Amino acid sequence: MNSVNLIGRVAMDAKVGNGVLTSLLAVKRIYKSSDGVEADFIPITLFGKQADNFNRLTNKGDKVGIDGSIRTNKYADENGEIHYGWSVVVNHFYLLSTKPHNDASRDSSPQLSDSTVNVLNSQLMSASKQAKVTVSDNELPF
Repeated sequence: MNSVNLIGRVAMDAKVGNGVLTSLLAVKRIYKSSDGVEADFIPITLFGKQADNFNRLTNKGDKVGIDGSIRTNKYADENGEIHYGWSVVVNHFYLLSTKPHNDASRDSSPQLSDSTVNVLNSQLMSASKQAKVTVSDNELPF
């Protein structure tokens, strides 16, 4: 069974292209870890009409619930180096924000350092390439 259910806040503006939307969902942890991290940033991917609706209806900072499944991928970059990635492919999303969209509500997601943003953008690029890559079961790294 491959099933994921998450509630969190949209952590960055969505990247949209070729009917594919990728973004990050900030899911608050129950506890603060020893390194001070309070949230996990989960890459999410939506396709087709679902991607259009998510892009139209949500903004950074909005609280959403999602259900979907984890999808792994493998691709080679321009240098031929193999990269592995993953994201949650969203089957359904649920709007949970109750406040009107304004500058105060958009800034309610956790703040990220520049280095964290760079790492997450790299992971997001990997997740967005999954729409172009087909991985057979015998190619998976596990």
